[in-house]
Amino acid sequence: MSRGNDLSVQLTDDVLTQQPRARSPRAWLREAVDRLAGADPGLNQLRMGLQAVLGIALAVGLVHGFVQWTGGLQVAPGSAPPAAVAAGDHALLVVSMLLGGMVAMMASFVANDPRPRDQLVTTVLLPLPMLAAVGAGLAIGSYRVPSLAFLVVLLTLAVYVRRWGPRGFAGGMVAFNGGFLGFFLHAQLGLGDLGWLAADLYLGVLASLVVRFGLLRPDTGRTLARMRRSWEARARRLLRLSAAVLTEDDGRRRTDRQEQLRRQLVRLNESTLMIDAQLAAAVPATAEVQAQRLYDAEVSLANCARFASALAVTGAPATVRVAAQSALAALLTGDAQAVGAATTALRASGTGTSARTGLLAARLATSVDDHAGARRALTAAVTDRPDGPPAAEFVPAVELAAGWLPGSFPVSLAASTTPGRGGVLDRSAMPPYVRTAVQIAVAGTLAVVVGDLISPQRMYWAVLSTFLAFMAATNSGEQLRRALFRVTGTAAGIVLGDLLVHLTGGNTWASLLIVLVALFSGIYLIRVNYAFMVIGITVTMSQLYVQLAEFSWHLLLLRLLETAVGVGAVVVTVLLVVPLRPQRVLTAGVLLWATALRRLVEATLDRLSGAGEEPLRPLVREADAAYAGLVDTARPLRSTTFGRNSDQLAELLATSAAARAYARSLAAQADAVDAPVPDAGLAAASDRLRESLAAVQHRIETGEHGRYVRSAALVELAAEQLRPRHTALHDALRDLIMLDGALARLATALRMDVADLDTTTPSGPALGGAVPAA
Repeated sequence: MSRGNDLSVQLTDDVLTQQPRARSPRAWLREAVDRLAGADPGLNQLRMGLQAVLGIALAVGLVHGFVQWTGGLQVAPGSAPPAAVAAGDHALLVVSMLLGGMVAMMASFVANDPRPRDQLVTTVLLPLPMLAAVGAGLAIGSYRVPSLAFLVVLLTLAVYVRRWGPRGFAGGMVAFNGGFLGFFLHAQLGLGDLGWLAADLYLGVLASLVVRFGLLRPDTGRTLARMRRSWEARARRLLRLSAAVLTEDDGRRRTDRQEQLRRQLVRLNESTLMIDAQLAAAVPATAEVQAQRLYDAEVSLANCARFASALAVTGAPATVRVAAQSALAALLTGDAQAVGAATTALRASGTGTSARTGLLAARLATSVDDHAGARRALTAAVTDRPDGPPAAEFVPAVELAAGWLPGSFPVSLAASTTPGRGGVLDRSAMPPYVRTAVQIAVAGTLAVVVGDLISPQRMYWAVLSTFLAFMAATNSGEQLRRALFRVTGTAAGIVLGDLLVHLTGGNTWASLLIVLVALFSGIYLIRVNYAFMVIGITVTMSQLYVQLAEFSWHLLLLRLLETAVGVGAVVVTVLLVVPLRPQRVLTAGVLLWATALRRLVEATLDRLSGAGEEPLRPLVREADAAYAGLVDTARPLRSTTFGRNSDQLAELLATSAAARAYARSLAAQADAVDAPVPDAGLAAASDRLRESLAAVQHRIETGEHGRYVRSAALVELAAEQLRPRHTALHDALRDLIMLDGALARLATALRMDVADLDTTTPSGPALGGAVPAA
């Protein structure tokens, strides 16, 4: 058996943490800024939170002044005792401020069109569906059964209109909130008050526009600069982690640190995909050139992490690891002369060591040199008219949604429109908006019926919980997680809300301050966990109940119970009514990724043989985007699968990450090869790898067991016949060997047969290495 069969593709789920050391205040501040920028690419979430709370604050102030000036929605003097008039006026003032603040907050969420002009149009049109729904709610609110049916119909329509994209999503959201408020306030307001309500809503629109275009003006160029700042922060963090892993001798701690490195690699790639998408909007004339420069920098940086991790886990001598640390530290300084000296020393340190260590040291040194050159190119100016022929129109691999990657939506879309292979419940194929509309109609009906039995006056909380569980979830796993987070967030928010109510003592301005802080915290942390947003909303509602003189523990507990009813309705529905099960979505995600990987590998093999000239970078980015969707899809499953299924999922994610890393490196090396590879048996290896990739894809598509035949030995035989050594071509062939090993592990995870037909044992070193897995 050849060395190709013995190559162990080390797939670890870990990375390094930096050793604590004394830092200057300036270094500490830079590290803190790096962490903030790295956690929030482009500071999108921070800006959204600020835009929302500033819009709410300004809207509340405008509405307060407007009501005081005009007397709108106030009780007529003398129509009731003075105390009752004052209480009624205060309650209606709070309602007016609530409406203005609500539309300002929703505008910050949904008016995320690419162009500022479109953001303006979306924001101005936002109150129209809301006013129509408010009017319908007020008109029908006094008729019990029709009003309950109205809520269910409104739920269904608010989801179905998502078929028209972001504008449909925005219209559905505000229409539901409008109808909900109309139902809630029908006893206090009438159709004759719609004019005042419209004024309140458009004051909220005005506040949102002032904040958006006056204080936080949208600028694609500045957004791109902030995203690059985030990329730089993550790159520095990755270099520090890569250097730190080389110092760790304890296996357990090294494993823990490698997990951090793995996560940082995923985050760095996410930032890269986001920058690619932003380039198309900000600098279309030079986007192609800048995307290529960023690609070169990212791939070389990922290889630095790969080979540093490999040196750490393969027992390299201390002299080699120290030299590797020095090379990575030189990269952090940005001193080209220091980098050159450090990489020369690193190559020399591998002399006289094992062949494997020498190869790893040489490849790390090459990666450091490549990254230093790529960084210089990355920071160099790009003219609007680059030299050479005009580049083709740049098309990014993803389109951003509200400034972020689309997450699992593309995967859920593919899964929903493709019949599953399970039982009857799993075979329905339909557009996602139809599936979700059917589900929310059933869940809404259950929530209305059960919630009305518990409390006819407060059942709307169950309906609201049902709507929010479906708002930003694309499959059953995400819907269940969102529903459960809503229950836990409500419970925590009740306790915190009660504490804050007692601290403020009902003071209006103190309550407003707490509301703004709570909502900002919830919005900023919503991507960490949806429960934070629920806590913020629940604290806000507690302060609202105080202002309406309705606050009590009984009311809060009733809210929790009605929320649990809505959550229960969601759980039952998504499990039984046209369910889009997580396993089905995961299969679709794996298939999308495997298809993208196959295209990339086959195009790379064509490039090596001279049979094709298709650009490889766009294919790499398509594979990156497919992998990001796979990771987001698998996230709900990682905490809910156990035993054998959990082990299979972990292995699947680890091997897919390894295969992607090797394929990316292979593509980069193929781009660096000057001439087609002499056959030397490589054609046979390529044909075998193509057949094996097709078998993997067929296994995922159909569920039929197939056979993966390894090609590593044939590639090694071809490598042995090529001279000179230590070239980009040899590095490409080594990556091809490692890719074959990772794909064999993937085939095993998919329960395919793996055939190892190697029969020779060529001499010469083989290159492995720890690949950060995701």
